Amino acid sequence: MKELSQTPILPFHGPPLDRYLWWWRSSRVLQDYDMLNRPLEVIDEFPFFSFLLGDLHPHVLAIPFGLLAIAAALNLFLGGWRGEVKLPLGASLRIGAAGFLFMALLLGGLAFLNTWDILIAAALIVASYVLWRANEDGWRWERLEDALLFGLPLGILAILMYLPFYVGFSSQAGGVLPNFMYPTRGIHLWVMWGTLLIPILAYVIYLWRGEKLPSNWKLGFSLGLGFVLFLLVFSWLLGVAGSILEKDFVDGFLASQGMTAGQFFSATLLRRLSYIGGLITMLAVFIPSLAFLFAREEQSQLETEISEPLKVVNRKSEIQFVLLILILGAILIIVPDFVYLRDKFGYRINTVFKFYYQAWMLWSLVAAFAVSQLLQNLRGLANVAFRVVIGVVIFTGLLYPVFGLITKTNSFNPPYGFSLDDFDRIIRENPEEAAAINFLRTAPDGVIAEAIGDGYSAFARISAQTGMQTVLGWPGHEDQWRGSYAPQGTRRDDINRLYTTVRWEEAALIIEQYDIRYVYVGVLERASMNVNEEKFIAHLKPIFQQGSTVIYEVPVQE
Repeated sequence: MKELSQTPILPFHGPPLDRYLWWWRSSRVLQDYDMLNRPLEVIDEFPFFSFLLGDLHPHVLAIPFGLLAIAAALNLFLGGWRGEVKLPLGASLRIGAAGFLFMALLLGGLAFLNTWDILIAAALIVASYVLWRANEDGWRWERLEDALLFGLPLGILAILMYLPFYVGFSSQAGGVLPNFMYPTRGIHLWVMWGTLLIPILAYVIYLWRGEKLPSNWKLGFSLGLGFVLFLLVFSWLLGVAGSILEKDFVDGFLASQGMTAGQFFSATLLRRLSYIGGLITMLAVFIPSLAFLFAREEQSQLETEISEPLKVVNRKSEIQFVLLILILGAILIIVPDFVYLRDKFGYRINTVFKFYYQAWMLWSLVAAFAVSQLLQNLRGLANVAFRVVIGVVIFTGLLYPVFGLITKTNSFNPPYGFSLDDFDRIIRENPEEAAAINFLRTAPDGVIAEAIGDGYSAFARISAQTGMQTVLGWPGHEDQWRGSYAPQGTRRDDINRLYTTVRWEEAALIIEQYDIRYVYVGVLERASMNVNEEKFIAHLKPIFQQGSTVIYEVPVQE
């Protein structure tokens, strides 16, 4: 079965191990449809999928630093880095300078590694500081002052520490757009999050029914429902503003859906109500978490002494931090149902991808904590029932990692052995190219001219394997990273002309424009372009040749 919207294949059978890419579908669980029921793919990667894929994108490489940000927030919340930092106008922070500098460095580094992470990590760190202050001094209006006095200088310092990066930084993100017609359906939400939702909801029920924490249900409902209502109204206002400021765009969009504005709003509202299961599930997590986090009582019944003399563990504070990351994860899942970041994709594919990925890290920690607490504290029939249920959940959750690894490794017997070096594949598949790459790895550094093509392909392979700069790699990805095709200029056309023109004068101008030192002519160049090699033979020196692969060097100007 390709999609969850399709009828299951009969007769039922086990994992489709006979189809190699079955494991890929786990990153495409969510499916969106426009109002004409045309499908739109949504990316919903999660960490193990990334590891199985061997993904080296920033969202994966930044995971350790995201976890470090969570640890820093926990340390701050539990009393670390106490001290005082003086601010202008007589204001001060209840935190030491070393801790403040470390967190600014961490946040700035996260933005450098994976820009999406800085807002999430900053929200967690600032909220941890405010919660610590609230536990000391209660919930007052001064907590808003704490958030501003801590958050603004921290953000400014984080940017200043990495200012050279921000000076040249550009992004495809271009504002916020309303999401009217793509709510996450309950079945898709549970397929994706079920292994985490079950222990999380069990823990929420445990806190509620066991009266292990004081609660403020009125405030919890007010904040939870108010947040959703705010997102709904905000998305509606964005739609109204768009219809005024970008009338032609909105009219074109409505025409593509075959509806007037009134028909579109009513139809999308009806769709949201018909797919309400996902939102109800999230509110079942979100509202109780808020109710427990903002409890009225100042002391918890779970304050208990442990064996070390004079040391007291405040279990309410311990649970507060877990509730905080639970709430932040819920917000990351709820928000893409109402708004998404404007980018090259034109719908919420990338917002779901990045927000859900962050939620995976947060909720995985909450689920692990929940399981450990419930296994320790449940008694009687509840204990037996939970152990059975969580055993089934863990077994089910491990099916994908186990069978995914079996498929990816050919039952742990790969035909060419285990290796993390893709160059081994090139040696097997194209010995000529492998020899050329080895030659360039020992050659003086310089810009390489090679064939330019679409992403997820062999294009840009010489630059990738040698570490040398090329004129242009994958144009589509460059567009996504830089927010526009404009920085590319005419590079793709110029390189195509470099290889295909019969006029050396034209080729020489292109070589000079991009400071090209090496012109690579291999199998891919010959296959993707009508290469005219005579001009290179006549005017450049071949420094490598094996079979049909030739590398020409441009004389270095002294």
